[in-house]
Amino acid sequence: MQQEHGQASMVEEGCDSCRKWQEHYYWEHMDVSKIRFFKLMTGDFAKGTSIPEKFAQNFKGQITGGFELNAPSGKTWHISVDKRGDELFLMSGWEDFVKAHELQENDLLLFTCCGNSSFQVLVFEASGCERVSSMFGNQIGPDMCKHVKNIVGQHGEPDAPNTSNFIVNYSANSDDGSDDDFANSNCYYSMFANRLRDEEKEEIIGLASIQRNNPAFVTVLKKQHVQRNNNSLIIPCRFAADHLEERSQDIILRRPNRKDKWLVSYYYSCYTRCFQNLPFFKFVRDNKLREGDICVFELLKGKMRVTMTVHVIRKASDRFILVG
Repeated sequence: MQQEHGQASMVEEGCDSCRKWQEHYYWEHMDVSKIRFFKLMTGDFAKGTSIPEKFAQNFKGQITGGFELNAPSGKTWHISVDKRGDELFLMSGWEDFVKAHELQENDLLLFTCCGNSSFQVLVFEASGCERVSSMFGNQIGPDMCKHVKNIVGQHGEPDAPNTSNFIVNYSANSDDGSDDDFANSNCYYSMFANRLRDEEKEEIIGLASIQRNNPAFVTVLKKQHVQRNNNSLIIPCRFAADHLEERSQDIILRRPNRKDKWLVSYYYSCYTRCFQNLPFFKFVRDNKLREGDICVFELLKGKMRVTMTVHVIRKASDRFILVG
């Protein structure tokens, strides 16, 4: 009996050591994209919500003034973090996030870390299903709502294909619409880039001088791409699916014939794939990019780390020029 008891104690001690090692590895060495926490919306959640104590303790020193919440809609929200006693709370900016995503009592939010103080957020209803409106944020304005009501009023509940087509068409005419992708051979086009005429596309690809067999995507820079705050450059979904791993990671951006390199954050979620935040703004600023520039992102084959050469084409005096 004593021998059995001794063996049981050794097993318990061993298990305890394993648990401690697992905790240490999780918080100190685990890929940040695997670190998550959830919050249940209860009480006066609309004014602010606390960060789980265990998470805050293990991330102390890495929470530098605020959180960046990457919503399913593709928009990034900057939320300040305030300390009250021994607890940390999401405060300034949180109320706007709650309203935009129509959060209600007993909704559950799943936060997945994708870098220091940056999180992908999924919103679930009390039913256990995702809140559909969270995928649009506040991008669906009154004009769209009015149009949908007119459709319903005239024809009854719209069927799924018509509704889907309407949302895509509305996004295409909206300044804030997410880029859709239009692939042509090994070259992919964002929604706005695909509006270029075929002869313009050929001229742009010719100027970029993309290496044979290297895939590339073309995008036209808009205001939200070049601004310092809430910047987000959507990567065509099909390009990401065909050529990038299904995870958030850092990607190296280069310019042709230059030694400079920029490490930018690539965010991956079920709903969006994009470059965003300060690392991408630094690339924009350093290269003096501006609204209206056409960027060709060429994925370089055979690199140990995902690397893209960015060719910049600008229209001047009704003709395209390659920007060095």
